[in-house]
Amino acid sequence: GAGVDGNVYALAFDGSGNLYAGGFFTSAGGVTVNNIAKWDGASWSALGAGVDGNVYALAFDGSGNLYVGGWFTTAGGVTVNRIAKWDGTSWNALGAGMNTTVRALAFDGSGNLYAGGDFSTAGGVSASRIAKWDGASWSALGAGMNGSVRALAFDGDGNLYAGGWYTTAGGVSASYIAKWDGASWSALGAGMNYVVRTLAFDGDGNLYAGGEFTAAGGGSANYIAKWDGASWSALGAGMNY
Repeated sequence: GAGVDGNVYALAFDGSGNLYAGGFFTSAGGVTVNNIAKWDGASWSALGAGVDGNVYALAFDGSGNLYVGGWFTTAGGVTVNRIAKWDGTSWNALGAGMNTTVRALAFDGSGNLYAGGDFSTAGGVSASRIAKWDGASWSALGAGMNGSVRALAFDGDGNLYAGGWYTTAGGVSASYIAKWDGASWSALGAGMNYVVRTLAFDGDGNLYAGGEFTAAGGGSANYIAKWDGASWSALGAGMNY
């Protein structure tokens, strides 16, 4: 196809192999889509009327519903406030949504959705940059962060890892990355010296973090590092800038 006419910030596949793209664009393959579109392997299509602002994060639940986070206030004409659900046919709000940008989404093994971003309220309740949606209501994860959350990932034991642009999590010192065990926040060693933007786990439970940092755990690590559960290590010479 002709691709999209703007920036793409998020990608996700559904269970049938269709690709969904979110970002800041109005058309895909010549079709008006408004910041989110589906590629079925041959052509682009819209998700209803789309959303009225940037999309930064996409995540599917176990039932094939797509959750979309970003800097928009309406989806398909419905007021949603920075987060919305696409059920394949229509757009739906998740309660009252957030008071500003959602930048990361992740599901736990029980189907709860976690959202990170720049916000200070979720569903009208105080939630500092991170919140949980249980399908009915929003709740805070302790005291949250003192700065933006940009990336979320779960380990095999159900612990949530959050990377971003912050120095405290739950009131404790945590440099740009922290772990939530369901009850409290903790640091991952000395953390990073600057922003973490993306997280991924390998099959052995090691966490990989990427971002704008040049140190992890106090040692040199150029923009990417590995956490083995106890310490940080570099991946060779990392990246150059």
